[in-house]
Amino acid sequence: MSFINKLIPSKKVIIIDIGSYKVKLALCEIKNREIKVLNVESTRQEPSDMIAWEVWDIFWVWETIKKWISKLLKWYNYNPKDVIINIPTLNIVSSADKIIYSRVNHEEEIDIKELDKIISKVEKKALEKAKKDISKNTGFFDVDMKLITSSITQVSIDCYRVTNPIWFTWKEVSISTLNIFIPNSRYNLIHKIVNHIDKNIKSILPSEFCIPKLFEKTNYAYSDIIFFDIWDTKTTIIIQKNWSIIWFNSTNIWINDLIKNIKKNHNKTKLDILEKINDENMYIDEKKEFLNVLKESLIVQISEIIKDGIIPSNFFFLWWWSNDFIKKYILNIDYLSFWINHTQKLSEINITEIKNIDFNWFEILKQSPYILLLSMIVTTNEIINIQNNPIQDILRNFIEKNEF
Repeated sequence: MSFINKLIPSKKVIIIDIGSYKVKLALCEIKNREIKVLNVESTRQEPSDMIAWEVWDIFWVWETIKKWISKLLKWYNYNPKDVIINIPTLNIVSSADKIIYSRVNHEEEIDIKELDKIISKVEKKALEKAKKDISKNTGFFDVDMKLITSSITQVSIDCYRVTNPIWFTWKEVSISTLNIFIPNSRYNLIHKIVNHIDKNIKSILPSEFCIPKLFEKTNYAYSDIIFFDIWDTKTTIIIQKNWSIIWFNSTNIWINDLIKNIKKNHNKTKLDILEKINDENMYIDEKKEFLNVLKESLIVQISEIIKDGIIPSNFFFLWWWSNDFIKKYILNIDYLSFWINHTQKLSEINITEIKNIDFNWFEILKQSPYILLLSMIVTTNEIINIQNNPIQDILRNFIEKNEF
């Protein structure tokens, strides 16, 4: 369960995915608590517009978006004011926490007033911990960061998991949270872009939050999954357990590092390299060096997660290009030599597992370049269908009243 900051869906909404190479847009209609995709557009950006997953030339980024919104709306006689947008930045931070609240009058039923008190207290503690985590791990101070997404990932009453604790009587309420932050500079930049195109932001959706939503209504909903998202200038590892995102982190291992090394040694263009990069007989030494570094980073990060009792058995891969050689390598790592308790065989989850989405554009959106846009659409649809959940209403009010 989740709440995205200040989302009030309009009848029509434009969803914008700002990527390093392309801007992707979807025009969606929200009707009867369902979302329908009406049109999709995409366009390449100039290489100088985005560098290392960060907006470099804000003027041309917003001009590109403005131009392609016009194309998106070409066959429609309306121009929605509301947009849902992602945040292209490497400096995104998550802070997960689990807090146990002991009730004084545990024989009385929990009502909405007490639930409000519990969630507010839990979130205040979670934000205090997040400040320390962010300062320690990134060097950012609390005034430099903006809370954009807050989720209650799990609620338990005396060790029994529930979706809504109202009317329960037991003593201990355990609440797990996931808060996501970005630098204020990135937050303000996104607002500048949207203001320039004369739109209103209804939500900022981090890709790290959206990707696992693709599998919430599949057989993998309650599985331990590692989402491995490797692009030209960004690599992210996301961990899901029991339907909830519990952790994610970006690494400094990028495909672009490999390409630069190959270029240096072979005097080839980027396009030439990418066309042959999956050939087992090409660029052997460079790929070996890259994959060894990638393995070390992957092992270190997943080992930290396993300390919390999570034994991942499934991988889902997202690619900037056709990087099958990386996928094969990751799936064939001898994890038993690193994780003594890991006895399950690792397997890949394919995008074809997503069969529950009834969108007109699904066949296009499930292709690799559009996966992030698809995940944003699915997440928006989830928000529409949980807006009457009392936990989400309380969390929304808390976020609106409390700045980080």
